[in-house]
Amino acid sequence: MNFFLINLLAFFFHQIFELSDVLYQQCRKSFGSKRHLWENLRSVIAMIIFPDWETFLNYVLKPPEIYADSILKP
Repeated sequence: MNFFLINLLAFFFHQIFELSDVLYQQCRKSFGSKRHLWENLRSVIAMIIFPDWETFLNYVLKPPEIYADSILKP
């Protein structure tokens, strides 16, 4: 029963984000499918700790540019 309630709560949060969070809507639009969006969200959050949801979505929506030549130069 607890697992069911936690899943239901997560579903409701996702629905609220879909309807009211502009950054989430922009991320959703830029990645196309929900699966692609959540794969990217999971991979980014596994590597970097963010102070809040807004910072996290801004990073996913507009990641910083990394230039290979600047990394390779000593």
